[in-house]
Amino acid sequence: LCFPSACPSGRQRMPHRLPSIDAMGAARYLAFREGRPGVVVGDDGWLFSKEEFEATLKRTPDLAEAAAGVTAVRDQLAAKGIELVVVPLPAKADIYREHVSYPAIPTDLERLYEDFRTVLDNAGIRSVETRAPLLEAKGKGQLFLTTDTHWTPLGAEVVADAVGAALGKRDTAYTIADTAPVERDGDLSKFIVTGGLAPLVGLGPETVVPREASAPPAASSTDIFGPSSIPFVLTGTSYSANPQWSFGESLKVSLGSDVLNLAEEGKGPIAPMRAFLDSATLRDTPPEVVIWEFPIRYLGQTQLWDPESAKEAVE
Repeated sequence: LCFPSACPSGRQRMPHRLPSIDAMGAARYLAFREGRPGVVVGDDGWLFSKEEFEATLKRTPDLAEAAAGVTAVRDQLAAKGIELVVVPLPAKADIYREHVSYPAIPTDLERLYEDFRTVLDNAGIRSVETRAPLLEAKGKGQLFLTTDTHWTPLGAEVVADAVGAALGKRDTAYTIADTAPVERDGDLSKFIVTGGLAPLVGLGPETVVPREASAPPAASSTDIFGPSSIPFVLTGTSYSANPQWSFGESLKVSLGSDVLNLAEEGKGPIAPMRAFLDSATLRDTPPEVVIWEFPIRYLGQTQLWDPESAKEAVE
């Protein structure tokens, strides 16, 4: 008999288990170009989230629900004199379709992006075109990480510039500079192998260079926005919340204004918006504009707009 407090865990009893699993994952990846559920292996070492591929199977019902959900948010904000701007993010598998082994999938993802923007437009909801600028910028550098779900700081900058072009630039001349590089283990590579074996199969960490925006001294010496005036609030997913991608910082430059970043990691696009709608920030210092970053891959999730499901969304 072994009581929980004294009994070693399964990992402690079988220290060989994790290395064995990693070895099997590496062998499966090298031999069959496969990983565990959650990842789709592309060409040339590129990995894609399975969520992107599943999203294309549920396009029509999700869009009808999405239009109603976004409209409800728009109306709630409009009642307070606040404008909602949706920033739909196209799928990585669409932008980098040349690395996808299933040609029909990127085409469906492109259609999903366009259909989402269409239903938003039909509902009178303002959205920003992001797909075309990303495609046009591919020659400037890598816009998404190879082994990770997320974009790079360059990809974030391209979309921030599109937002700035759509909304107009204000008067604060922010500058932006690189900070110390960080090494990031791709969140998708973990579905194949972890630890020391990852670099041996070409799935080692990728270098990310975050960026930081600074206001000019004259603006920094005073309140850029006073206690009752916030120009922009940003909400959304880890694409906005994680400082490694620097989306909020790039928005400051492109908008010529400070941006209050209320996005959250690991909760999808809906829960952070609902948290903002219930927040003291909205009650006491309402912004002029709310920017809602929204990856289209979430449209494939069933019960996306259910309050409990939204809280449990996983990125």
